[in-house]
Amino acid sequence: MNPQKIKGFLSARKTTAGGRAFQGRFICHDVQWMGEGPEILATFTTTAEEIATAAESRVLWTDQDVQRGIKQTLDVRPPKELPLCDGYPNANYYIFDASNADDMCEKLLSGSRLFLNPLVWNARPGHFEAYWDNSQKDIYFYSGNIYLPDSHHRQQAILKAVRTWHDAPTSYPHFTPTRQFKVELYFLSKEDEGNFFYDKNQRPKPTAKSKAYDLTTLDDLSVLAKSVISKSIALRNNVNRVTDRLSPKNPQVITLSTLREMMRLYASSDALDQVELEGLSATAAQFYDLLASARTELGSLEPRERRKCREALIVDSAVMMHGYAALMKDYSEAIFKEGSRAALETFRRNLDRLSSKAVYKYGRWTGDLFDKRNPLWLHAGIVKPGKDGKRLTTLNTGAARTECGRILRAILAMSDESSDLRGLITR
Repeated sequence: MNPQKIKGFLSARKTTAGGRAFQGRFICHDVQWMGEGPEILATFTTTAEEIATAAESRVLWTDQDVQRGIKQTLDVRPPKELPLCDGYPNANYYIFDASNADDMCEKLLSGSRLFLNPLVWNARPGHFEAYWDNSQKDIYFYSGNIYLPDSHHRQQAILKAVRTWHDAPTSYPHFTPTRQFKVELYFLSKEDEGNFFYDKNQRPKPTAKSKAYDLTTLDDLSVLAKSVISKSIALRNNVNRVTDRLSPKNPQVITLSTLREMMRLYASSDALDQVELEGLSATAAQFYDLLASARTELGSLEPRERRKCREALIVDSAVMMHGYAALMKDYSEAIFKEGSRAALETFRRNLDRLSSKAVYKYGRWTGDLFDKRNPLWLHAGIVKPGKDGKRLTTLNTGAARTECGRILRAILAMSDESSDLRGLITR
């Protein structure tokens, strides 16, 4: 085991002016090493007070790019990197469950038994300086930050418990600052911190899929979706990459988890090489921007306009996005068969049939195709009356998604003279 191969470990110990060993910012005692190569990690045992001391010394940090993240409806963007010593992240800006941390803090202070997984630290190679003392089995950290790619809530709870105890030790007779905790110290790049978060939080249990998909580089459909966002003018800064729902205050058009599901239909494969990914993302972005030129609601809107759109139309609904994915796939196939220029002209012309200027009829009803009151959507099982019998609710079932694709394909195949939608219902 040779940790000196990790960029950041020095070949010689630093010393003080008197020639003694320089202690540095933090010492990991009695370290055990596990794994080989890029999977190497160190484990050691520390105490609550040592963790709090490391935090107060601004050694421990969180990077919200690889945590649960910053809220998406903000006018200003707060800092991404936060020292643990600042305490709980501001709930107005960051996604953090304070009640969860408080519950753990109270159990620690009361001396209650608390089952905690190992705490997780990460020193990013090339961004720290440390020395491994093989004889003493200690790691001396001299410079650089240690990040918390996981267990943020637990470590905030420990810090708060130690601080509370220091302020009033007699009030918490069952708390001991020497309570021990196991730490796993990784040596991952920032990118792999995101993959670590994905493995820890997405694979074993449901969490905000959009954030997990945003962090990982191991899931090809997620990578494809993010590449589409980067190439599309209409989607840029218009995708919720943190949570899996769009609140009334959120003006973004789609969540990353929904966009990823669109990519599943569009790409027809979960495994893509780099060349495929680049080609597919360029085509998908071009198609979405064509679509947004026909329906401006699919681009960026102010919060008030987005709310009005969601109340009256299904054009930007999650279920309709799956219909657009079906058209996106058709566009890709048309490019393969007809060439990019011919496919572009054909779809630009046909997508005008989805425009708000196009007037359709269904029996006595006439209006915008995507009007929620359009009887087509009710008869197709895509909307249904709410509990009050008046307000219409959009469904997002597998059957409704399939119907959206079938209906949109049929509309694009209509003759230019046709506007009657009744013939599109097959059941």
